[in-house]
Amino acid sequence: MQYAGCIGGGSPMIVRFKVSATGMTPGVIACSAPDGATGEMIVTATTATANQVGTLLDAADSRTGETLTYSTTQGAAEAIYSVIINPDQLIRGLMVTGATGTAITGDTIVTAASNGLTTVGGTSVASPDMDQGMVWYTSGANVGRSRKIVSTSSVTATVVVPFAANAVGDTFQYAGICKGLQGITLTTDVQKFRADIAVATGVNVTTVNMEMNGTTDSYATVVLTDSVFQQTT
Repeated sequence: MQYAGCIGGGSPMIVRFKVSATGMTPGVIACSAPDGATGEMIVTATTATANQVGTLLDAADSRTGETLTYSTTQGAAEAIYSVIINPDQLIRGLMVTGATGTAITGDTIVTAASNGLTTVGGTSVASPDMDQGMVWYTSGANVGRSRKIVSTSSVTATVVVPFAANAVGDTFQYAGICKGLQGITLTTDVQKFRADIAVATGVNVTTVNMEMNGTTDSYATVVLTDSVFQQTT
């Protein structure tokens, strides 16, 4: 993930925080440390990021450039990292499949739909359920076009706004992500967005935009929804 500006414009505000966990790498969403933690900031699990501080900008000592990691060893240097704390910051991440972040699942039309209301492939869109997510074509008459999924059944995704008639062999992709909805599950390295998880599941972010390209170059942009620097959390 990477910082991609702010909804309100302006420059990012960068603040240094003490680290209380390992796994702090640039781009992750850092959160306020719980009571009893040794630092001010931690990285939490892939399915929950409550009390967000912001996006980690670096993992190095500003004076020496040395990379520092959290340590409880007596006398070890304290890990203090820079964080972008703007509560309206935009964060852009690659959409992937699986916990380790492989390419988005691509699919192929196996049953054509002349009315453009169904996309029938060879992979289930009902488990995990892609209902309320997005489907888009990468070849055929609908290449470059996308629609919101309004219902699913086995390998069939149904839309309300019809595509052009599709054909057997057309390729498409889908994601359990949609603009305006809250919740995205991250990969285990907390760096990428899982497109293969049911809609509105996961961390406290709301999707602002989607770039629906190929299986390895599709992105989503989100905004924090549980920032400790908002008026309420």
